Amino acid sequence: MLEIVLTREDANTEFALLAEWLVEDRQEVTAGQPVCVVETTKATVEIEAPGEGTLVQLYDDGLEVELGKTIALVAESVDELEAALARREPKAGVSEAKPGDSKATKKAIELAERHGIDLGTIEKRGFITEKDVEEAIARRIADAAPDARPILAGVSTSGVSLPASFDLDENEGTLDEEFLASLRSEPDAFRALSSEQKLDLYRARGAKIGADVLLGEGTIVVAPQIVLEDGVEIGPGGTVWCEELVAIGALTEFGANLDLRCRRAYIGAGVWAGRSIRIGGGGHRDPWAVLAVGDLAFIGDEAFVNVCRPVLIGREALLTMRSLIVTHNIGHSVLEGFENRFAPVVLEDRAQVGLGAVLYAGCRIGAEAIVASSSYVVADVPGGAFAIGVPAKVTGSAQHQLSHSRQVELARRMIDDLHELLALRGHDVSAVSEGDVRGFEVTTEGGGVHVLFAPTFSGAADLPAGASETVVLTLELRGAEVPGRTAVLDLLGRQVHGSGGQALDSVREFCRKRGIRFEPGPWRYRNGLL
Repeated sequence: MLEIVLTREDANTEFALLAEWLVEDRQEVTAGQPVCVVETTKATVEIEAPGEGTLVQLYDDGLEVELGKTIALVAESVDELEAALARREPKAGVSEAKPGDSKATKKAIELAERHGIDLGTIEKRGFITEKDVEEAIARRIADAAPDARPILAGVSTSGVSLPASFDLDENEGTLDEEFLASLRSEPDAFRALSSEQKLDLYRARGAKIGADVLLGEGTIVVAPQIVLEDGVEIGPGGTVWCEELVAIGALTEFGANLDLRCRRAYIGAGVWAGRSIRIGGGGHRDPWAVLAVGDLAFIGDEAFVNVCRPVLIGREALLTMRSLIVTHNIGHSVLEGFENRFAPVVLEDRAQVGLGAVLYAGCRIGAEAIVASSSYVVADVPGGAFAIGVPAKVTGSAQHQLSHSRQVELARRMIDDLHELLALRGHDVSAVSEGDVRGFEVTTEGGGVHVLFAPTFSGAADLPAGASETVVLTLELRGAEVPGRTAVLDLLGRQVHGSGGQALDSVREFCRKRGIRFEPGPWRYRNGLL
């Protein structure tokens, strides 16, 4: 019996998407015949049959499979066929196109479903392709009524969760003119003050400053209207210089040497931004120089954002280290045929831009799309797509469908990884328990705390005997009641239920580093077991 195995091509790739079977289950194949299409983050490849026989599929298409796994068997006799069928587990059902449905490629159907596009509205002879659906999405965005807010110059906010400060009252946080003039004329004298002295002056002269705000050594904020919510931190050597307004949401933190210059800056809550970030550049005083960053977004070290036209960065969007956004180009005369472009850039909610990538004027990165590192983007990237290259092209999906069993496997592995991390940090941890409920006990300042994973959690009956304080990770929370001294982290719903102390904060931070950001928020990990 021959096996078709997903081989590992490099040390950094662990899983691949079984994108499409090209041969039906239990059909005859010949040696070298392509039988399926597999996608990784780096490539899309066809897998060939290793020999002649009957193909027996072990996985449904559309699922993520660990590299090294056998995905199919080729039976060379009747006895081998029976043995192959006995080896496979019942496969999870997947939706298939019904007879009579519109002719469309698999990727076109999936993209249309993600964006709510009716394939029947696309008039075309032959098969509808992914490109046809992308064009339909672009037409829908273009036809949508532009946002009524004049400061956005008609940019559509579809797919972008703007920060609450975008609806800020025009009088909130307004500085008196004399103080504003002194900031502009003598910035170095103000920079020399301590954080407490600067904040006291801001409050006394009209700015809205929350509790626990921190301005690093040498940092200054200059704008006619200033709102800094609770827990905002701007590291040392920072300059925020806005012609009209700056509003920064609670628990947002910028690293050292921030340089932010534009007309209006609306920064959401819980945003984390690294060091040496520059926002501004040519045209930063233009009437359209507006920056809006949604809650829980991430901006990496040394990122550069040009804002001569509006830049919208959605909720939980990730703009990683040394990435660049440009809203206009510098070139030779437009009258000599050279390009001259001024246009906004939009990252919709949960979009991700990789290390060192460049987004050119006019680009829109759709919700949950990923742009690979070092790519150069000159056109829109549809929501949920994975784009890579110079220029960047869509090569697959950013997100892979996981079976329930795979989700359980990953969550159980998270428990093992957390246990190992705590042990290496020197904390007293018990052995990991086996069974459906997997977990361990860790000793904290307040005593022993159980940390466990249960695929479903219904209440106290699912807790281990004698459990005191407990942190539960689960894929499904049944019932609204959470037992006392128990916190439940709904991994798929991304919600925290109940309350806890040091252990809960540490588990929540551990999950955050794996891309699982919980509500309610904003929230910031200050100290704990990690």
